[in-house]
Amino acid sequence: MDCERCSNYNYNEYTGEYVCDAPIDEDNMERMLRGSNGCLYYIEDAEYKSAGRQ
Repeated sequence: MDCERCSNYNYNEYTGEYVCDAPIDEDNMERMLRGSNGCLYYIEDAEYKSAGRQ
């Protein structure tokens, strides 16, 4: 899974870094870190979808 291709991965102007804006609670974060299922909140960014078709 590539966080840079996720629509939840956004630039934070205050910190100057990219961050995940997904609504991940502590329980789901623990499950994601322990398991190999990947991110439960991954949504492929529409820009990457359209660029792949060109």
